[in-house]
Amino acid sequence: MSFRQRSVTYVKSFLRAFTREKRYPTCFKFRFVSSPLVNRLRIGSARLVLEVRDSPAVYIVFDMLANSESLLGPPFRLRRKTLERFFEISVPRSSPLYLSASTEDLREVERWVGHIGQQLDGIIAKRADAAYRPGDDHSTVKIKNYRSADCVIGGFRDHSIGSARNELLLGLYDQKGRLQYVSSVGIDAKQKQQVGMLRPKKTTPFYGRQPGEKSHWSGEAVGPWKPVAPTKVVEVRYDHFGDGRFRHGCTFLRVREDKLPKGCLLEQVYEHAAIQHIIAAFIESGLATAGTNQK
Repeated sequence: MSFRQRSVTYVKSFLRAFTREKRYPTCFKFRFVSSPLVNRLRIGSARLVLEVRDSPAVYIVFDMLANSESLLGPPFRLRRKTLERFFEISVPRSSPLYLSASTEDLREVERWVGHIGQQLDGIIAKRADAAYRPGDDHSTVKIKNYRSADCVIGGFRDHSIGSARNELLLGLYDQKGRLQYVSSVGIDAKQKQQVGMLRPKKTTPFYGRQPGEKSHWSGEAVGPWKPVAPTKVVEVRYDHFGDGRFRHGCTFLRVREDKLPKGCLLEQVYEHAAIQHIIAAFIESGLATAGTNQK
């Protein structure tokens, strides 16, 4: 089962449990908060049930698509008010559902930007007068905060060895000096020339998790890879790091001939905050609100 399929399965199980217990004829748009969720989506179904029970995820709701009737037609402004009333009346403080912050004040949005890539994956900007149209994103913009990191090349995929993509396999060193695989980055012919020759290695330079022959997200085959000596460094652009990897991939920027591989540390991207601290930070900074129903 691919990561995408496990994600859908997890969401469906959550919604079934939530609607069965609360009997709410509702449909939300939300995002996961906890990165540990990504870990548990890779494990077997039996253990997944235990993980869901012992380490429940948190959901930040930002839109409402149905209650007792469809809300696809009304504008977002009305859907948002309906969602806020729902939280006031029906959602208890103990619920895993949290209401996302919402504002029309640009100064408030500028304050939120500082949280992107930390507590926030991004900020959703939606037209207040727009109806919800599935598959149509013309009324929505996602604002992200891109940063860069220096990574060690520990392997490659190439059409010449039967891979579907031309890409570099990247690693960062942990506190014990072990090279951890964090992502792949696609390169074109010009960028490949900039990188130059890579020295083949018989054994993998990566500790623990290895690059797979299938896409982590889609499950599609991407082909074999070859390990190389970790002697070269490249700078890449990314928007979010979690679960030990660049969550949404990364973009090649340049070769760093002035950078030593051992200086490429996980510390430059690693987020130490536990999920409990992330939830607290969300609430403290006004990015999310718990339900107010006392029952």
